[in-house]
Amino acid sequence: MTPPAEQLPVDSHPVLRVRDQGELVAAVPAMLGFHPRESLVLIATGGRSGRRLGLTLRVDLPPPEHPDHAEHAELIAASAVSGVLLDEPAGAVALVVSESGDPPEVLPHLLLAGRVASALEARHVPLQAMVWAERTAGGARWACYEPCSCAGLVPDPSGTAFVAAVVAEGRVVLADRAELTAFVAPADAARIRRREEMLIRATDGDPVDDGPIVVEASAGIDVLHTALADAAAGRLELSDARVLALATALGIDEVRATALRRCAGPHAAAAEQLWAALTRETPDPEAAEPAALLAMSALLRGDGALANVALDRAEGAWPGHAFAALVRRAAMAGLRPSAIREVLTRDSR
Repeated sequence: MTPPAEQLPVDSHPVLRVRDQGELVAAVPAMLGFHPRESLVLIATGGRSGRRLGLTLRVDLPPPEHPDHAEHAELIAASAVSGVLLDEPAGAVALVVSESGDPPEVLPHLLLAGRVASALEARHVPLQAMVWAERTAGGARWACYEPCSCAGLVPDPSGTAFVAAVVAEGRVVLADRAELTAFVAPADAARIRRREEMLIRATDGDPVDDGPIVVEASAGIDVLHTALADAAAGRLELSDARVLALATALGIDEVRATALRRCAGPHAAAAEQLWAALTRETPDPEAAEPAALLAMSALLRGDGALANVALDRAEGAWPGHAFAALVRRAAMAGLRPSAIREVLTRDSR
C-alpha cells in the first residue's frame, strides 16, 4: 500500500528563480528538509506566472522487485496527484529520484512517469516538466523524460539562490528521511526511563525531590514562558525538574493554547527549538504534546516533512491524542502557513 504523501505548503516569499531542471532538482531537498531517495516528488505550480512553486509532495517509488508494476504505478501516481490538487495548481512538475546504471539507456520508471502525466492531464493540470535524477546532491545526473531531451548535472546546491535563501531562513537539510526521524526520537533511554518513573510517582501523590509537577494553568504558563525565554537566549537546559514541569503543564488546556500561539510570531524559532528538545527528552505518553506542537511549528514554516515525522512521533507516543489528530488534519488538508497563522493570531486577539 502506498504510504501517505509528504506535503509542503509554501507561503509567500520574495521571488527566487529556479533557472533550469538541474537547479530544480537541487532545490528539492531544501523544500522537503532532506534528500529523497527512490521517490516521486510532485510540485504544484501557480501564481500569476503559473510557474511559482507551491505544495510539494513525496511518495515512495514502487518496490525494487516490481519497478514497472502497473498497479503500483497507478496507486503511487493517484496518491501524489490527488494530494497536489489540494493546492489548486495551474500546473505541476514531477521528479523521479532513482539510482540507475551508468549511463541509463532508458530512464527508470517510465510506466510511473506516464501514469503521472495521464492523471494530471485527466484533471486538466498541465505537466510543465517530468524529470529523472539519480540523486539530489550536486554532481548527480538528471534528464527529462520524452519528448524533452534535456540532460545535465545537478549544480552544487549551496551555489543556487533558492537553496541559499531557504537555508538562511533556518531550515536544515538532512541526509535522508531516516535522519529526520532520528531528530525527533527519544534521547538517552536511561534518562527517559528515570523521568517516566518520576512522573508516575508524582502523579500517584508521592513527593518528587527534583521539583513539583504543574497542576495549575498560571504556574504552567510561567514555567513555559521561562523556558521559552531561555531558548531565545541560547541557554535552554532541560533538567529532570523542568521536563516534568513542562510535560505536565502542556497537558493543561490553557497552557497548551498559550504554547500553540507561540508557534507563530517573533518568538517562533525559540518555541520550535523548545518543542524539538522536549520531544526528545520527554517520556511517553507526555511526549505527544511537544511533538504535536513541533509539527505545528513546522507547518507554519512550510516544512511538511518535519511536520509528518513529528506527528508520527506524537501518535506513537499517545495513540488517539486529540491535539495531534487536529494538527494531522491541518497537515493533510494542505493548508498554507498564512492560513494557519491567521487562525492562531486571530484566536489570540
